[in-house]
Amino acid sequence: MSIAQIVLSDLHLGARDSLLTHVNAASEIIEGPSRVLSAFAEGLRATLREDEKPQLVLLGDALDLGLSPFGDVSNSFLQLLDAFFPEDGRELFSREIVYVAGNHDHHLWRMAQDHGFISALQAGEIQRDLEHITPIIGRPAHTCRLMESLIAHRPHLAGASVRIAYPNWGLANKDTGRAVVMHHGHYLDGMYRALSNLRGFLENGEARPATMQQLEAENGPWIDFLWSDLGSAGEIGGEAGSLYETMLSAGASHDFAESIARRITGGLNSRLGINPKMQLKYGITLDNLIRAGVDATAGRGAERQRDGYGHVLGAAEIDDIGWYVGTPMAAQLREELGELPREMNFVFGHTHKPFQDELMVEGYDLPVGVFNTGGWVLDEPTLMPVQGCAAMLVSHELEVASLRLFNDPTDGTMAPVRVEGSGRISRLAEEAGEAVERAADVWADFSTIVQGRIQHEADVKVRKMLDRSNEALREAAE
Repeated sequence: MSIAQIVLSDLHLGARDSLLTHVNAASEIIEGPSRVLSAFAEGLRATLREDEKPQLVLLGDALDLGLSPFGDVSNSFLQLLDAFFPEDGRELFSREIVYVAGNHDHHLWRMAQDHGFISALQAGEIQRDLEHITPIIGRPAHTCRLMESLIAHRPHLAGASVRIAYPNWGLANKDTGRAVVMHHGHYLDGMYRALSNLRGFLENGEARPATMQQLEAENGPWIDFLWSDLGSAGEIGGEAGSLYETMLSAGASHDFAESIARRITGGLNSRLGINPKMQLKYGITLDNLIRAGVDATAGRGAERQRDGYGHVLGAAEIDDIGWYVGTPMAAQLREELGELPREMNFVFGHTHKPFQDELMVEGYDLPVGVFNTGGWVLDEPTLMPVQGCAAMLVSHELEVASLRLFNDPTDGTMAPVRVEGSGRISRLAEEAGEAVERAADVWADFSTIVQGRIQHEADVKVRKMLDRSNEALREAAE
């Protein structure tokens, strides 16, 4: 077996509803890996060869900065290091990690942007603006200072590094015509293209940007402002709760969109002196426009996400993948490689619904292999069969296979851990599948532990919902 990278996404370390965060009965983060994390690491050790140390790729939302305090996130990341790079045991991965930021950890990319700008200043250069995106192909030039500072808390990992790329990172082989590109997946979701949508509305034109540069320049500040730093917002950040919980009811998502609009209009008034009640045209006020734009993105996006809980991909989601892979991503690949790869695999997360398939995308000669990693958090109190998690395996030959770890056990049973390909013939999928079968007993233990944790988290969420419902009924009766 020839595994070069293992890709994990949506770990949400630090979040209490992450299966990987280790907490005690009082919901306090404690030292050492959780049972799920330890069992996952043991499954990988039993599957990989002794001399095999692939590169770990964290594909966004690995750190739950959007909803969890930095201290909790930091301590949970140390739990991950202790599981994958134990001081007195076999290390699973090479000591250079690649981090591709997502929406809940976009702030890590913003930190890298700031550091890059300051470094240029110190070298005597004043750049025109922050660096919005990094090259897709090649070793990332930026390092993640937060994660490397945490690694320094483990002296036995001296020399380990974390390279950060955004919003894509990939590998290409011109001789074979193969490529793999990885993106967290938030830009496939219209909610995170809110300012592009607003621009398209104002211009009565195409809302979806044609280039990665435009996509991030327009929407990066919005993501960092609202989605990537609430964990440090004290009580207000805590009260915001999880967006996925908000999405459970139409009323809650509407209220959430209203709060966003109030925050924007209030900021315009207090910080810039702009009156949100000023009339623009035909009696429409700036306040009206902002509320409509937010509801069309955050509100409608939440609605679409709720509708999608029962299936993996809908028509609109397939269309968004086709746009992303076929337009801004393709433009950057042509710029870097001179032409599009003949055989492309696209890996993303964000949806927390793992799958693998092939899609025809305009501009590519062959169907594009599309792989989703799923996620490690329980989104709903009601278990859904499409929710679950996978780890992506990438070979030195740039084949991709999905290590399907689990789906919600809706019928009381957990499907066994297995390897699946996108449909095309894959030597990697065959060899990795055989290795997983040889480690079946270890993976069976992992499945049992995961099932127990998922059921526990589901019970906790149901109790919370019942408590909220009872409280609402008491307030209505009074």
